[in-house]
Amino acid sequence: MVHASPLEYALIGLLKQKAQSGYDLRKQFSTTPMRHFSDSPGSIYPALRRLESRHWLSAAKENDGRQRQLFRVTKTGEHAFITWLKQPPTREDVIWRAGEVMLRFAFQSGNVPPSVTQQFLEVLETELTAYVRELREFAQQSGLAKHSSTGALAFACGVEGYEAQLAWAKRARKVMEARS
Repeated sequence: MVHASPLEYALIGLLKQKAQSGYDLRKQFSTTPMRHFSDSPGSIYPALRRLESRHWLSAAKENDGRQRQLFRVTKTGEHAFITWLKQPPTREDVIWRAGEVMLRFAFQSGNVPPSVTQQFLEVLETELTAYVRELREFAQQSGLAKHSSTGALAFACGVEGYEAQLAWAKRARKVMEARS
């Protein structure tokens, strides 16, 4: 399977909602909470071309007098996107790719069955629980839990961040369960 970048999957997710031009996508990235993705033409247009070369997107000139191309997701692109959305979060995802995990979760509604989202959240909760436990044990064994050094405080901030993610995952799972 061909892997894509989070930016490429974000583009597919947005284009699944409606066909858009590169300019429209850039504008979305600069004016919405997705602004952590670069809205630079040097990022967006090469990503669109890569997706088009994989046959995940198709482009057609818009008939409105402007020379804009509208991009649409192909069946191949939709299949790749759905496959990516269905991947359960791993320990490595929890540690290194939390933003990508949230991106996958954000695009699940309307793209995968609720049961897939439930399973996704259950696995996320399990992975976060295990990692938080490991961090707490490390803090105890290393003595960091008893220190007030800047290093210890920075470590505590990281642990608290993961604990917040875990609390969110538990709430999100309950919300999704109530919807089913």
